[in-house]
Amino acid sequence: MGSLGLAADDAAFAARVARLDSAAPVLVRDGRLWALLPFGVLACRELAGDFPDGVFRAADLGEGLRDADPAGEWRGRLPRGDWETIESLPAPEVARLDRQAADAIRARRGQGVGDRRLRDAMLDHVAVRVERGDAEYPVQFRLVAALMRMGFLGEDPVRVLRAGNRVGLAATYGVVWERERGLPLL
Repeated sequence: MGSLGLAADDAAFAARVARLDSAAPVLVRDGRLWALLPFGVLACRELAGDFPDGVFRAADLGEGLRDADPAGEWRGRLPRGDWETIESLPAPEVARLDRQAADAIRARRGQGVGDRRLRDAMLDHVAVRVERGDAEYPVQFRLVAALMRMGFLGEDPVRVLRAGNRVGLAATYGVVWERERGLPLL
């Protein structure tokens, strides 16, 4: 293994991904870091340092190291097209949604439904509905949870984004995107 000279913010991103899944691949492409989180959310942040494009293991990047062999190929599509802001939410409101979900799970614990089933149901719950023109954009709680678990929330407003058919949330320190909708092409 060799040292990468990874910027501290980039290593922190990878370390947060590694806490969720140490073997998760992290894609470095076009000045951005990308990672698919285990609960079906794509996390992204701007690359803070100068780093070569490639796919790396989250745990290795989190430690500032990489194996001689690449981590494999990236599987999955990145959001296509321009990232359009369709709404802004106050950061304290997003933090409140996260606290309410945690309180709801604690309140239901031990009432005949397993914790995993509760968490899965909460992740699929539509936390916010954004309307723009004739279109409605549901924001699942999984995006709020990912934003919080990755430490992306700051004091700046959280922007609800749209790129193609995907919805995302952009906060002070990074962006999270929902899974791509529809059937993947083989």
